[in-house]
Amino acid sequence: MRTTSLLVAALLALGILGSAPTAARADETPAPTGTSPAGVRTFEVVAHRGAIGRLRTENGLRALRHAAALGADRAELDVRPTADGRLVVMHDARLDRTTDCRGRVIARTLARIQRSCRLRDGGEVPSLESYAAEARRLGVGLLVELKLAPGWRRKTWHYLRDTLADVDARLLSFRPALLHRAAKALPDVPTIWIAHRFRPSVRQVRRTADGVSLDPRFVTPRLVRQMRTAGLHVLGQVSNRPTDWLRYVRAGVDSGSTDRTAGLVRWWHRRQPVAD
Repeated sequence: MRTTSLLVAALLALGILGSAPTAARADETPAPTGTSPAGVRTFEVVAHRGAIGRLRTENGLRALRHAAALGADRAELDVRPTADGRLVVMHDARLDRTTDCRGRVIARTLARIQRSCRLRDGGEVPSLESYAAEARRLGVGLLVELKLAPGWRRKTWHYLRDTLADVDARLLSFRPALLHRAAKALPDVPTIWIAHRFRPSVRQVRRTADGVSLDPRFVTPRLVRQMRTAGLHVLGQVSNRPTDWLRYVRAGVDSGSTDRTAGLVRWWHRRQPVAD
């Protein structure tokens, strides 16, 4: 018995026993949520409606280009149907706030909007097609919010599908019905449900979309783990507060959206380890 104990002790000291199981566990354990295989944290900075400013109107190409120049990984944009079944990049149902025109978006064709209206910064009111082409050229992903509006017909869904065919995009909405239709029209593009001002359950999200955009007040590591275990994407909603950005990163969400694109990019870069 004593001889056996001495032999085991000697083998442990040499690292022959105990080392193989440890190595196997290390190989089987996935990298922590939000990390690459090399163990480096990944977190996408999303420019909310582009990097907007006094000379860069929201949802315009100038704001998109500035977001890319600042280092944003993805731009969030809003789309809604026009009278001819195309999609224009516009948050509001009316043109008044962000363009020099007045009236409802759905009352005009895309061609008429682009011919007669300019954004407040002087730029063209972009179609989804032109916005996606520019994002592709810049190497920026898209988070496309589908606005609840009249005009979502078969032609419009086909236009959306064809436009995003070769774009790194996710589809976002408050409305489950729109997300269900999006999943049928674009089965390969992830759908994200905006859980506005409440904490959704895993079951609710799975019934609705491929992932969820969470209010920062309800983001916890436990909730994010539950969502990921169910195979769901987890995004952070728009926030301009560093305390919320920290909450997102610590919980392990995929991305954080902000109006302060430069600030979030700098904040995130400062958190990266310095290379030797």
